[in-house]
Amino acid sequence: MGLVWVVLVSLVALMPFPQHKPYAVAMLVLFPAVLVAVAVDFGVLWAVLLFLAALSIYRYPALFAAKYLWRRLRGQQ
Repeated sequence: MGLVWVVLVSLVALMPFPQHKPYAVAMLVLFPAVLVAVAVDFGVLWAVLLFLAALSIYRYPALFAAKYLWRRLRGQQ
């Protein structure tokens, strides 16, 4: 299931930008369910590896979320 998700995300990334955005968001929303399924079926190590692979694919949303959380933790808006 995780491999299928990675392949689909990679195929979505090959689409032109205006067309791939809704699909990319949908794949990002599905990711937690895929991550839990991989953790249950194959173990936590494979789930961590899938999470790291997803971070490489979704590096800009992950960076944005990390900066947002860092600002919130420091009390800035």
